[in-house]
Amino acid sequence: MVLLCLGVMAGYVLGGLLTARAVFRRERERFLRAGGGPAVADARRVGTFERQERQQAEAFALCAGALWPVALPVLALHGLVGKVALDRGRPVALRPDPAEVAARIEELERDLRLGRHAGPAPRPVERRAVGDARPPAAAGAPEQRAEAA
Repeated sequence: MVLLCLGVMAGYVLGGLLTARAVFRRERERFLRAGGGPAVADARRVGTFERQERQQAEAFALCAGALWPVALPVLALHGLVGKVALDRGRPVALRPDPAEVAARIEELERDLRLGRHAGPAPRPVERRAVGDARPPAAAGAPEQRAEAA
């Protein structure tokens, strides 16, 4: 009986470790492929993964490893669920056309008068100062004090 319990525990731990390892590899490959084609795994992307994403991928892999009886069927059916329920079967343009982006930026700059479309900046403080011809100590100042009292 004790031997059976130890065997079950060892099997559970082994299944968890193998699942965690597979999930970590999958997450790492997904990150490295996200920048371009399937062969884009240059040193810069690997360094970025090590600095920014490794801890998150490890934590996710350990959680999946601890729950491997649930995680394995989900991982096996991930592609099917993605195609059927989430409609991931169709290819989608990940990045818009650079010419369209440049045209949209140009349109927004023109509408907002930014960049090369910017005119001279208005100076409301100077206009106020020019329009107010009276000096600060004007004759009206004592009258205002008398009205307030």
